Amino acid sequence: MNVLITTHAPEEWAGLPAGLRVAFCGYSAPEIDRAMTSDTEILVTDALPTALERCSGLRWVQLLSAGANQLIGHPLAAREILFSSAAGISAVYIAEHVVARVLYHTKELRTFERLQHEHSWPDRSAMARPSLRGQMALIVGYGGVGRETARLLSAFGMRIIAVTPDGVRRPYRGYLPYPAAGDPAASIPEQVITPAALHEVLPVADVLVLAVPLTPATRGMIDAAALAQMRSDAILVNVARGAVVDTSALLAALDARQIAYAYLDVFEQEPLPPDSPLWNQPRVSITAHMAGVMPDDSERYRDLFLQNLVRYRAGEMLLNQLDRRAFQ
Repeated sequence: MNVLITTHAPEEWAGLPAGLRVAFCGYSAPEIDRAMTSDTEILVTDALPTALERCSGLRWVQLLSAGANQLIGHPLAAREILFSSAAGISAVYIAEHVVARVLYHTKELRTFERLQHEHSWPDRSAMARPSLRGQMALIVGYGGVGRETARLLSAFGMRIIAVTPDGVRRPYRGYLPYPAAGDPAASIPEQVITPAALHEVLPVADVLVLAVPLTPATRGMIDAAALAQMRSDAILVNVARGAVVDTSALLAALDARQIAYAYLDVFEQEPLPPDSPLWNQPRVSITAHMAGVMPDDSERYRDLFLQNLVRYRAGEMLLNQLDRRAFQ
C-alpha cells in the first residue's frame, strides 16, 4: 500500500503502521505531480495533483484542510475515489476565536482600548454593555466547528439556531481532537433548519456565524438579499470560506449600516490584496485565516490519518468522508 504525504517535516510522520510504503513531497501541485506514481494508492495532502495520468492507482485522498473547496470542479472529483477532509481538527481553536470576537464586540472592548490611549476615564454607567445571555446566535454549518461554537456560546446563555443541509438533527460522526467537545447529539440548538429557511431567521440573529464548507451550493449564500434581512445591530463572523459571502454586498451593507460589524478570518482571495477595500472599512476586523492555526497541528493530522487508515483497511466509512458529487 503506497502512501504519498505532503509535508516539509517527514520526521513528524515517523512510526506509521507496518505495510505502508511511504513517500514524502512538498505541498505544491507541481511537487505532488512529480512524486505521484501509478501505484500511489493514498494521498495525504492539501493541494491536489494536476497530472491525472499519474493518478491511475489513487483510491483515497485525505485532505489536510477542514474545507474541501479545492475539489470544486477538479477532475478527480469525477472519479470513484474516496475523499475525506480534516474537518473538526481545529474546531476547538476556531470556536474559541469566534467566542473571542463575540465577546470583544458585545463588551465593546475596542472603545476601552481607545479610551486608554486617550487617557480618558469614561462615564461607567454610559459604557455598560449587555450580557450575551438570551441573545441569539445563528450558526450556518453544524459540523465540528459549528457544534463546538454552539457549546461555548450556549455556556454564556446564548440561544442557538443551526443551519444544516437537510435541517435534521444528526449525531456527529466526524473527527474531534478532544473528548467532550462539541455537541455530539445536536441537542443544543432550539431549531435546526435548512438553508431555504435562512432568510426567515436572519432577522432574529444577534450573531451570524459562518462555519459551512464552500461548495457550489454555499458559494455566495450570504448575498445582498440575506444581508438585508439582518438587524442593524447584528454582527457577522466568517470562519468558513471567503466566497460564502458576497464581498461587494457585504461592503455595501456595512456602508449602509444594514449590519453593525463583520469579523472576517477568510477571504475570496488570500492573502487579502493590499488594495482590497476591506482593509479600510471601519466596521470590519480582519485576521489572516488564523482562527484554525494550531501549535500542535502535525500531531492532530497524523492522528486523523491513522484513525481513517484503520477504517480504510476495514472498508468502513471514513471520518469526515465527503460526498464527491457535491463538488462536481
